[in-house]
Amino acid sequence: MISNKAKGLSGSNHVAHTKKLMDESVKRYQHSCLSAGLSIKKTGKAQDIGHVDFVVEGETVDLKGLKNSTREGKILLEFLNVGGKTGWCNESGTPVWIAFDIGAFFLHVKNADLYNLAKEKCDLRDTVTKVNECLYKGYRRKGRKDLMSMVTLQDVFVSNCEHWILPYQEYELPIQSV
Repeated sequence: MISNKAKGLSGSNHVAHTKKLMDESVKRYQHSCLSAGLSIKKTGKAQDIGHVDFVVEGETVDLKGLKNSTREGKILLEFLNVGGKTGWCNESGTPVWIAFDIGAFFLHVKNADLYNLAKEKCDLRDTVTKVNECLYKGYRRKGRKDLMSMVTLQDVFVSNCEHWILPYQEYELPIQSV
């Protein structure tokens, strides 16, 4: 979800594009969970603000839509949100899982492990002003209180990050006979 504060700081075309991409990821994620036989529940608006989009098999999940960075094999991490509050990548481990839409699959990474990986790999004091330059560095957007960085998908796979993959698959309702 896009917060009202973030909407106010972004152009309407960007907000509409981001919402469309996220709506597509949500639909694809729900289909994939159902196709895999996983129990899935969409959370309400209040939980979305707390970085929880779904409860899957009893555990909380924050879904991240398909982005250019993930297409390039990188994951953008948010430590502080646009308002300067705790971002979704945090040491509390809430939500339990972060699910990244990679296109052909969804990569679920344990949030606490992702945070620890970032602490090890990223120097947030070394800041840059462009998102494409923030691999292992801190990144803040002008006029916002957020703090982000980036790691690679390879970092997740070769580190001790607990993770699992959910293949993308359309959910087909079974044909019922009369």
